[in-house]
Amino acid sequence: MPVYEYECKKCGYRFEFFKRNSEKEPDKCPKCRGSVRKLISMGVGFVFKGSGFYSTDYKKQKAKKSEEKSKNSCSTCGGGTCSTCN
Repeated sequence: MPVYEYECKKCGYRFEFFKRNSEKEPDKCPKCRGSVRKLISMGVGFVFKGSGFYSTDYKKQKAKKSEEKSKNSCSTCGGGTCSTCN
């Protein structure tokens, strides 16, 4: 169900409207009954809540390996065991 944002031209009250296909768009402010205009908003496409939605969860294996390689590469010892690495 799409969500639209409206603003009253008379009192400036902003409100959201969950519009079903069968419903008409609001033409009156719920507070003062003045006329309203539809606002252009950047709406949120998806909101991920909960565990499991981290950028590292779906990273490509190739990218993970190159990150590990760059962490373990040292010009002195080549593997993170010298005093320069630690």
